[in-house]
Amino acid sequence: MSRILVVEDSPASIQALVGVLREQGYSISVATHGQQALELLESLRPDLILLDVMMPEVDGFETCLRIKAREDWKEIPIIFLTARTDPGDIVRGFEVGAVDYVSKPFHAHELLARVKTHLAMDRLRQENERLIRAEAELARHRSVAQMVAGVAHEINTPLGILNTAASLLKNWLASPELAGVGPAMLEDLVDVSRLIERNTARAHKLVQDFKKVSVHQITDVLEEVGLAEVVAETVHLFRVSQRGGMEVTIANELGDGDRWLGYAGSLSQVLLNLLSNAQRYAGGGTVEVALSGDDQGYSLRVRDWGAGIPPEHLGRVFEPFFTTGRSQGGSGLGLSIVHNIVTAHLKGEISLESRLGEGTTVSLRLPRRVSP
Repeated sequence: MSRILVVEDSPASIQALVGVLREQGYSISVATHGQQALELLESLRPDLILLDVMMPEVDGFETCLRIKAREDWKEIPIIFLTARTDPGDIVRGFEVGAVDYVSKPFHAHELLARVKTHLAMDRLRQENERLIRAEAELARHRSVAQMVAGVAHEINTPLGILNTAASLLKNWLASPELAGVGPAMLEDLVDVSRLIERNTARAHKLVQDFKKVSVHQITDVLEEVGLAEVVAETVHLFRVSQRGGMEVTIANELGDGDRWLGYAGSLSQVLLNLLSNAQRYAGGGTVEVALSGDDQGYSLRVRDWGAGIPPEHLGRVFEPFFTTGRSQGGSGLGLSIVHNIVTAHLKGEISLESRLGEGTTVSLRLPRRVSP
């Protein structure tokens, strides 16, 4: 059963609240002032907090602000208990982070209805976050699987050329005419050796790029990397794995010595998702990936020249499960996952601009050093 933390300084109110809530089977913890509530939260995680506004020393508004300032507490729903009826106080309660308020003296049926509603809403929020995390993990595995398939397909070409060249060399070396080899045959031998060298380098680069990006995707540790290198490797593997004929260009304004402290795997996943989105909805064509930086951080922009997004949909593109491309295989979680990774994991910002018939630009702003 759900646990509720009651923060109230009036013994009569505590007795009434605890009696009504325990009768419904809720597990109850009690704090008689704001500071005690903050201390209790260090050792227990309630599903909901009933918080009195008027308390000595630390009042309900300040207590709520402190709770919402903590990363591990901020999602706990808080319902204010207040005898105040001034609209300004009610508005302030919502501004500091409360989800609802109950007037004192309270009516048991109203209190229980609000408590049940917000507990149910919080369970839905948690389930929604679980689904998004699961989809993000699936997206990561899908991107690695697509890269495996792409690399396997692409590497067959240089390996086939290597096999043919090696057979030619074998036959020539076994030829009776080798003793009297002339300039023409020597030139052929040189050409074949260069062919082997080029395709060996091509196969090596494919394997190395795949190894780097896939390891980053799987381990995703905080490390210092060349941002331009991570972007180039990810784009290269996307080109290999995609089958739609979309051209991806890179405009890099960073210097060779520019280093970024961040999560390369998460950035690769974001970029792969954005490129996949462009491929699905922009209808091929050209996509530009632009990279630049300044003293404060880095900017990464992915732009396509596709159909664009209707203006009425722009405000919802980062919402979970919102999509206009369900018929094209869209789950509605792609941009939501990207938004969560950029803002929560990479500590950055993301925005989207789009015009019908002119295309879409997704812009990322990343700090130079991501905090753990």
